[in-house]
Amino acid sequence: MTGRGSKTITVREALRLLWEADCYPRIGNEDWRVADRMKADALARAEAAIASPNDPPEFARWIAALSNPSLSLDEQEEIYGALHEYFDPEG
Repeated sequence: MTGRGSKTITVREALRLLWEADCYPRIGNEDWRVADRMKADALARAEAAIASPNDPPEFARWIAALSNPSLSLDEQEEIYGALHEYFDPEG
């Protein structure tokens, strides 16, 4: 369990939470704060996420990269682009 009292999740679920945070509509200032909290929660939960044998190898790289605070904006955008393609290929 993470320190937040939530159940352990899979790497796929953690990535999906990060994708959902990135998709959160940002219309007003509070929306940005909500999206930031969603992202922070997803990253916190990702720390204890369990990989599945069915996970593509890039899943572990994406989690590790997005957990790195020194990741450049370009690298973040590349990973989030890949998450959008993976979780919403028609979107």
